Amino acid sequence: MRRLAGCLCVALAGLPGSARLTGPRPAGYRAARDAAAPGSVAPAFLPDSLGTKFNIGWRSAGSQQGLLSIGGLPPVPGALSVTDGSLVFHPLNGTAPVAYPLYRRTGSGEHTSRESAVDLLDVAAAGPDTLFVFHLDGAVLETASPGLLRDILADRAQLDSLGAPWTTAPSALADPRDTTAQLTVLRDLVATTYADSLFRLFGTPARPLGLVGDRGRRAGRLGEFITSRDSISLAPARMISGAQLRHALAHELAHRWQRAEPDEVAELWRGVPPIRDSLRYGYRNTDEHQAEAVAFAVHYLQTTASPDVPSSDALELLDAYERLVPGTHVMARRLVAESPYRRHPLASVLLAPHTLALSSTSEQY
Repeated sequence: MRRLAGCLCVALAGLPGSARLTGPRPAGYRAARDAAAPGSVAPAFLPDSLGTKFNIGWRSAGSQQGLLSIGGLPPVPGALSVTDGSLVFHPLNGTAPVAYPLYRRTGSGEHTSRESAVDLLDVAAAGPDTLFVFHLDGAVLETASPGLLRDILADRAQLDSLGAPWTTAPSALADPRDTTAQLTVLRDLVATTYADSLFRLFGTPARPLGLVGDRGRRAGRLGEFITSRDSISLAPARMISGAQLRHALAHELAHRWQRAEPDEVAELWRGVPPIRDSLRYGYRNTDEHQAEAVAFAVHYLQTTASPDVPSSDALELLDAYERLVPGTHVMARRLVAESPYRRHPLASVLLAPHTLALSSTSEQY
């Protein structure tokens, strides 16, 4: 691949390629305005795409909204409510609500007490807003209207007044005992426009997608890229959503790019600060951090694919991605120059020189 020379507008034609899968391939991502072009393929946006739902203004004071990063995934906007002793998050993309307990019990017998299950990670200034970043049980929440979350950290009586906590328990994408079902999940993934876009960017691995082996499962891995075999394995039986599956594919293909173009990735990475959240995947591991930044960038480009997402809101969302995984911004700029995303509604905005500086003035926690 040609080396970058100060401009990220260079074509990504040299991202690592390989022999394409046989048979007809579905079209990759296309911006909505392409649909009217003669011979074009109708757009097929992912469920991640927000469209007009993003206009609600998730950072408005008193809006009871926020961005939630579930299980390490990129953040999605939604509405917040408290039911009994749990925080309930209602994603704006229409997926099922998720609940997180606000406290846990410690001690035993008659000597039990309540301990907050919420930790305040950071308070950051972003434009006119003050953003509060919280750790929940397996999630990170960013909101400008912390409400009860801030109260229970400051006032023990608030914590003791809560009802019984509860949580949602989503099921896995496939039964770990059913190999056929797991492979069907992978075949369905490969047939999507999303996978096709990723293969255009990073090349198609030499071998079909497979399942993570016994050793990888024991290590708790959701995906693996085997350099010597040029193969990717995923673990759908350990995943709870299609978003997690797509994210894992992007993450592992990013490892493929790292191995094929180490000099370019290193050049892109100059000046990117490390992840500071010790619970975030990629903490103190540059290879995993870079792969997460690529996966976050792909998710961001898919999420903002609809042309009715205001660019100012989209750049605020990019700031939130960057706070969680630094380097997302530079990877989004890198990928948006490529053919699958070149007509993305935000392409000109992301590639403009002024967006080298993020719109937010906040510091990553």
